[in-house]
Amino acid sequence: MFWSIMVLMLVCLVFAAIGGYVTFGQPKPGPVPEFDSHHALSQDAQTLGFPVREPELPDDWQSNSGRLERLGDHDASVVGWVTPSNTYVELIQTSADAQTLRQRGEHPRPDQRPMPLGGEEWTVYSGDDARDIWVLDEGDVRIAVSGQAGQSDFETMAEAAANVKPLPAN
Repeated sequence: MFWSIMVLMLVCLVFAAIGGYVTFGQPKPGPVPEFDSHHALSQDAQTLGFPVREPELPDDWQSNSGRLERLGDHDASVVGWVTPSNTYVELIQTSADAQTLRQRGEHPRPDQRPMPLGGEEWTVYSGDDARDIWVLDEGDVRIAVSGQAGQSDFETMAEAAANVKPLPAN
């Protein structure tokens, strides 16, 4: 009797393990969540104490997320987009200095290099285990681009953010 119960328990454990932890095939990508970046950035322009821009991006870029983030003693507006190549780019706007942006996240970015783009001088901060962050210092605000996209998508976002006037604050 004891051994019969043990065998049944073992069979149950095997089925539970297979049913709970094994997935056959590749995961299917779902729809990109919709996020109203225009409304979020307009609200941020009203409430944050620095100029906030709304980049004019190609129609096939879809905003999917946004939040306010604390960087040191400063607020940051963070909005993310999914690109046509199904990668992610986020735009960070803050009054925090470039060094604070450089330290954003869990991994250090000890390396830096200039990135001239569209008549502006961006600084790219990078590290072995950290995603690159591109920072443009506009005096009263830092505009930053990060994410997991390639350089051309970073350039698209960087130029779009740098070449647009701030949203009205009132």
